[in-house]
Amino acid sequence: MATYKGIKGVKVVTKATDPTASEAEGTVWYNSTSPSALKYAIQGAGAWASGNDMNTGRGSQMAGGTLTAGITAGGQTAPGNNSTLNAETYDGSSWTEVNNFNTARRALTGGGAAYTAAIAFSGVSPPGAYTALTETYDGTSWTEVADLNTPGFYLGASQNGTSTAIIGFGGREPSSHPSSVKTESWDGTSWTEVNGLNTGRFYPGGTGTQTAALGFGGGPSGPKFTESWDGTSWTEVADLNTARSVTGANSGTQTESLTAGGQSPPAIDNTESWNGTSWTEVGDLASANETIRGNGASGSAAWASGGDSYIKTTQEWNDPAYTIKTVTIS
Repeated sequence: MATYKGIKGVKVVTKATDPTASEAEGTVWYNSTSPSALKYAIQGAGAWASGNDMNTGRGSQMAGGTLTAGITAGGQTAPGNNSTLNAETYDGSSWTEVNNFNTARRALTGGGAAYTAAIAFSGVSPPGAYTALTETYDGTSWTEVADLNTPGFYLGASQNGTSTAIIGFGGREPSSHPSSVKTESWDGTSWTEVNGLNTGRFYPGGTGTQTAALGFGGGPSGPKFTESWDGTSWTEVADLNTARSVTGANSGTQTESLTAGGQSPPAIDNTESWNGTSWTEVGDLASANETIRGNGASGSAAWASGGDSYIKTTQEWNDPAYTIKTVTIS
C-alpha cells in the first residue's frame, strides 16, 4: 500500500505550532497539541459576490480606492451624450454621495490608491468634446488642476497611483479618432509626455503605480497585448487569454492584477488574474458587462460597479488566501 513517505519522499512531521497558511502550502503535518488531527493548507477560489448598489447608475466612469474605501465619479447615465457630475464613495458596505465634479464627462479615467487622494482626467464632455481636464479629490472636494497635453478619451491609467503621481496612456485623440501610443505622467503639478506604448490602443486596462504599472487589452490592435511599465519604458509581456477591445473593471498592482468584463466583442463576463508572469481565467462576473468599472489595492480584493444599461449594481471580489484544514484521524 502506498504511504505518504513513499509518495512524497518525507514523513508526515509533528509541529509544536501551525505554520502560516502560505508557508504550509504543499505540506502535511500533525500539531502536537492535538496529535489525532492531520493538517494541510489549501487555497480557496476567488469569486464575485453582490454588494450594495450605487445611488446613481452609470457606465464608463472613473474608479479609484479600495474594496472598503472606493470612489467613483462621472460617467454616462443615459443614452446619447448624457454625462454626470456625480461622485460617490464606498465603505465596503454602502455608497455615499459626496461633492460633485466641476465638469461632467464620460469615458474618462483616473484612480487613486486611497479615495482621499483620487484623480480623474480625460473623457468626453457635453455635447461631445474631447477633454484634457484633470481634477483631484482630497476627501472633501474636487479641484481642477493642470490639463493633459493631449485631449482624449478611452485612456488607461495606473489606477493605484495617487493624486500627485499617476500615468495615463493610450486612448483616442481628436485627429480622426486614432488609437494612441502616448503616455503622460502626472507629478501633482503638471503632465509630462514620456515614452509611449509599443502598441497603440484605446480603452486599455491599467493597474499599478506611476513607476510600476501594467497596461493590457484595448482596441483595435492590442486586445490581448499586455505591457509592463518600469517608470521609463513599456515592455511587452504575456497576453491576456480573452481578447478585450474594451476593458472593464481593473484593479491591483504590476505583479498582482485583476481584470473583469469588457468587450471582446460582444460584452463578456470573463475575469482574469495576473501573477506577474501570466494571466489565468478565474471566476466570472454575474453577467456580461462592457462598461463596468472598479478598483482595488490588489488582485485579491476589489469592487466593480455600474456598467451597461447604466445599472447601479456593485460586485465585490475576494480571492481567499491559503487556509489550514484539519482531518481527524480516529
